[in-house]
Order: sequence, then structure tokens, then C-alpha cells
Amino acid sequence: MPFRRAPKFTGYRPTDAEVAEAAAQMNAGSQHAAYDLTAHSGDRRQETALRILGECVETPE
Repeated sequence: MPFRRAPKFTGYRPTDAEVAEAAAQMNAGSQHAAYDLTAHSGDRRQETALRILGECVETPE
């Protein structure tokens, strides 16, 4: 059986600033920015959603 490479990702990988902004809006109670950002991410939807959720966690300093 020949080795097959997975197809390249298609879609947009948001910047850290965009992810941080969506996370801040999500912490404020609005999910629209996070939804729009993941919708435009194409094949990277799951990665983008996890990045946003990771930014939403507030760590005590």
C-alpha cells in the first residue's frame, strides 16, 4: 500500500491578536466573534476553536 500524504490545509489561520480579541469578547458574553473567526478558518476550525478557548482561561497571577 503506497504512502499518501494528507492534503494541505485550506483556510485561514488567525493571528494571535485576532484570537485574543475573540477570547476577550467571549469572556464578556458574546460568542459572535469566536463563531465568525472559526467559520472563516476552513479546515483549521478545530485548531482555531481550541486556541480561542485556551485564551479564554484566566490564570491567576
